[in-house]
Amino acid sequence: MQGVSHHVRGKSRRASLRALAIGAATAITLAGAGAQAASAVPLLGIQGDGVNRATPAAAISKTVGEGKSVHAKVMRFEVSWAALEPTAQGVRDPAVVSSIDAFVDSAQRAGIRPLMFLDRTPCWASSAPANLKRGCAGSDANRFDVWRYAPSDPDSAVPVLTFLAQRYGDRLAALQLWNEPDQANEKYWKGPDKIARYVGLAKAAYPAIKAASPALPVLAGSFVGVDGRWLTALYKAGLKGSYDGLSVQFYDRPLAALKATRALQRRFGDTKPLWLTEFGYTSCAGKNGRPAFLADHPCVTRAVQARNLGDVFAATARSSWLGAVISYALRDEDRAYQFGVLDAKGVKKPSFAMVRRALGGKPGVIRKPTLRLRIRQGRAIVSGSGPGIDEYKLRVYVHGQLAYRARVAMTRSNRFSITLPRVIGTSGLSATLTAGWTGKAVRAKR
Repeated sequence: MQGVSHHVRGKSRRASLRALAIGAATAITLAGAGAQAASAVPLLGIQGDGVNRATPAAAISKTVGEGKSVHAKVMRFEVSWAALEPTAQGVRDPAVVSSIDAFVDSAQRAGIRPLMFLDRTPCWASSAPANLKRGCAGSDANRFDVWRYAPSDPDSAVPVLTFLAQRYGDRLAALQLWNEPDQANEKYWKGPDKIARYVGLAKAAYPAIKAASPALPVLAGSFVGVDGRWLTALYKAGLKGSYDGLSVQFYDRPLAALKATRALQRRFGDTKPLWLTEFGYTSCAGKNGRPAFLADHPCVTRAVQARNLGDVFAATARSSWLGAVISYALRDEDRAYQFGVLDAKGVKKPSFAMVRRALGGKPGVIRKPTLRLRIRQGRAIVSGSGPGIDEYKLRVYVHGQLAYRARVAMTRSNRFSITLPRVIGTSGLSATLTAGWTGKAVRAKR
């Protein structure tokens, strides 16, 4: 019988950048992506609050204390360049420096290594148009419309990065160069020539940071797109060799995204580790599953959030090619961004216990998918459930002959259901569902 092909996917967090390269995703097995080894496992952690102003000591202590309570080994936090050097290169706000000192010191006492990332270009260095900068005068000179632009000169960021490396390097897990420069909403890296500007930043900053703190890992990339276009463009522009690891921030189905990205790395001869510096699920859905979306992320229930976070940590716990796995985030931010393991009032959500066990060294085992074949109203239906963090290959056979295939992504409730084409019939049916990350399959017959 002629095979029928179908592709099933849910909505994506960043639709313009989320189309996976199927060839890359299927050409590599988990073993090919990198041998698992007990001697090289990812650092595990969680996202904390950033230092975007002079932050009260009590707030810093609270954030670090919450990180310690969830057994974080690493806490990722933002340092705003616009807050640190608001008026000129090298002229640093002493109150902001004091806040960064307090965060790093507090984390060290708690046994946590901070992963610091710098972003937010100050007006004096921003490539924002002159009509937005207005001469960089006034109290709002470093507002969002200005700091979202990339630096006009990549070299201008080198001194501040060198300062951070010299001051904190031996206590940091890594220093990350910016946040999501390929993000379609351009909240962090707006302006023309984005690829060239980012590669220029990395090539200028990397040797300076390594000279200041040789053992400090430097992370480049920090991208969200999984279709390979951004990373391919970075390679072609000469990024390779200007980092110790590539930072990626994959939501929705991070396992498939990681495998596709690792396959692309290998095609360009890049063996540096991937650092999953953001992943997560917003628990903005009620018990009935509504609403589906409040922002650019699919809403899930609190129970699904907990299961998904646990599955990601379980799946990646022994992957030697991952430098770190860091969930987003400690606390809910607002009605749409409920990514926290704590709600806005600090109350523990179901995900708190799940993440605490994983970060405490008990990641568990990723859940197995299920598969079912049934007949309804003269049509065959294949359905099942499984971790929504991955993508799956579905194959349906009629009397042993392949009749239908699909690439399946689970819904927000971690389920799927497909009514098969009528031509397939209702007798002699069997099906397999194969997980992309593990390569393991489950089977059903009718």
